[in-house]
Amino acid sequence: MNTSKPSIKYENMCGNVYTFTKQEDGNVLWEGDFDYCGISHSYINPSGGPFIKVGQMLSHIVYDEAFNVIVEGFERVETGYLIKTKEHIVDPETEKLMFEDRNIIGGII
Repeated sequence: MNTSKPSIKYENMCGNVYTFTKQEDGNVLWEGDFDYCGISHSYINPSGGPFIKVGQMLSHIVYDEAFNVIVEGFERVETGYLIKTKEHIVDPETEKLMFEDRNIIGGII
C-alpha cells in the first residue's frame, strides 16, 4: 500500500524551486525561499512566482490533478506556508450543460 503524500516540485522564473506536498487533511504544504515575497491575506507572490491567490484552483498553478483543490487561505509555518484548501466539487449536470449548449459561429466558440 502506497501511503506517500502527493508532492510536486515547481521551478519559478528565477530558478527557485518550491515543493508542494498535499497533507492528509487536504491542505498543501508549500516550501521554498520566501525571502523576497509579496504577501497579503488573499495572496502570496514570491519573486519569480508562483503567484497564488485565494479562490484559485491550485492544479492550475502546479499542473497536477492531485492538487485539484481551491485555495482558501495561507498559514505561515517554519518551512514556508500551509495553503488552506477546500475540495473542488464538480457538478456533473452543470458540466453537461456547459458543453451541450453553445453556439459556434464561423468556427469561433
